[in-house]
Amino acid sequence: MGSRYSFTEEALANLRLFGVTPGEVWEALHSSRRVIRHLGDDVMVVYATDHRGRHLAVLLAEADHTDNDWDVLSARELSDSETKRYEEAIRRNP
Repeated sequence: MGSRYSFTEEALANLRLFGVTPGEVWEALHSSRRVIRHLGDDVMVVYATDHRGRHLAVLLAEADHTDNDWDVLSARELSDSETKRYEEAIRRNP
């Protein structure tokens, strides 16, 4: 079973703050070129690209401790150095 993602009102406000659309987040979360970093049992960051090649970091928290249900907390564009590390990780693990 795949993961399910939800956008809270707070998350949508954070996306607007960083100039990222929900559509870009959706594309990044479903990209075949994702790098996932777990920051604990119930928080993770997904590094990925949208269909135009914009590099994003999407911060997620497990929703109510339910497996495979994630709340989007925020998303932002990667810095140049983060983009370089992301591309290196993708090349190592295609």
